[in-house]
Amino acid sequence: MTDRRDVALTSVVAAGAFGVYVATLPPSFGVWDNAEMQTVTAILGIAHPPGCPAMVLIGYAFVHAFPFGEPAWRLGVMCSLSVAASAALLYVIARRFEIGRVTAAVCALGFAFALVPWHSATHPEIQDLALLFRLCALYFALRWFDRGDVPALFATSLAAGLALATHGIAVLLLPVLALLIAARPEWKSPASLGAIAAGFAAGLLPYVYVPFRSAYVDAHHLDPTVAIGIAPGLPFWDYDDPSTLGNFVHFVTGADFHVAGGFAGFFDLLRYPHFVQRLGGQVAHAYGWLGTVLALGGCYLLIASRKLDRIAIVLAALLPVPYTESYSDLQESERYYMLAFWCAAIAIGIGFERLTQVFELRMHSVGRYAAATALALSFTTAAPERAQIIDQRHDTFGPDFTAQVRSFTEDDAILLVEWGYATPLAYASYVDGSFGHRTVVPAGATQYLAYLPAWVAHHPVYVVGFDSNLQIPGWKVSRVSVGSYYAYRVTR
Repeated sequence: MTDRRDVALTSVVAAGAFGVYVATLPPSFGVWDNAEMQTVTAILGIAHPPGCPAMVLIGYAFVHAFPFGEPAWRLGVMCSLSVAASAALLYVIARRFEIGRVTAAVCALGFAFALVPWHSATHPEIQDLALLFRLCALYFALRWFDRGDVPALFATSLAAGLALATHGIAVLLLPVLALLIAARPEWKSPASLGAIAAGFAAGLLPYVYVPFRSAYVDAHHLDPTVAIGIAPGLPFWDYDDPSTLGNFVHFVTGADFHVAGGFAGFFDLLRYPHFVQRLGGQVAHAYGWLGTVLALGGCYLLIASRKLDRIAIVLAALLPVPYTESYSDLQESERYYMLAFWCAAIAIGIGFERLTQVFELRMHSVGRYAAATALALSFTTAAPERAQIIDQRHDTFGPDFTAQVRSFTEDDAILLVEWGYATPLAYASYVDGSFGHRTVVPAGATQYLAYLPAWVAHHPVYVVGFDSNLQIPGWKVSRVSVGSYYAYRVTR
């Protein structure tokens, strides 16, 4: 893209989105999986399966190179950059599909400030980086489709590999990339096949980190839970101990979760009406009724064109839906619709352009700008929950919760903490050092019953979780704190 106006508008989209994202970032560490990523990227640990090693390695480099703010906030900045760059790519690819500049900019900003992308951009969310890598792969695949140059093919494969090394959801884009690559017969040449293999292998290299880091953590006793008798494999430092081949395969395939159930959704034909309904509802919540109508019209035009590059946009949006709606272990499934929202914004632009042609609204006519304004209003009025995103810049729940737990526990205490509350305590323990010498064990109250006698003999032991009436047979359980959580002291 060499036109100065396009370069300027791409920069405006990226800078505008990034500026708003950074202004609405939470100031410190959070809870649940957010705090896990904030912890793991800071300590060079191992995240939950399949490990997301590209996110961990890139996050570690960014957190330690970026000189401002605390590590948790820095990771948020990196995620903001990822989604802002994704919005900029939306403008670039919209222009490639001959969508007008104003329309492309409105659609790109509409995506950037839709509820889910905006919320995701202001949290340490794996899907942010996974989206950016998938879009880079799509961009270079379209470049290959247009020009047939081998460097673009290498870049496509490299970005696809990095996307897979960030999150497994990227596997659902591979059929789309294969469709675009196979559209040119040159893909069969030795140079092309070599570029595909080399790029893909390079992109997957971050997975080599997982077993080697696990072995290093074990050898150097970095995980403090091992010192109290627990075998290697707990979250943060060494999740599932993937240092051996068997553990590594188990880990990267997500065998601890019901991943196969997600793929089974593709064969559950009776649920396809539900899948379509869910996708439509998500798009409506993101872009409003006018945006949804235009997205439907745009999808029809993309398919009716019978051009592979246009059909690829529709397929990229649709393929993640059956998996997302069938994966039973998934929480906050909206995150998995990020690519669908992005593709829907392209479809909206296509639909808008056809609408202006039907009504003969020329490039500089008042009617065209009025229609663009109506589209922008549809985006703006959708999902009024955006106000909560603005308010989160004052959210200090993670540090406040950590301070509360620190206030009623001794410095040498062992804490059994359920996952959602274990993650901020882990950050305080391993990253900012504010949790002293307390040992955080991410587990349920009864998961390590056999260890309790030895622990209680030498340390104060506490349980923090969601159970309002905790009982442990054979042990005295005394409640010590109540709030959004319940905390108990365990004694003989």
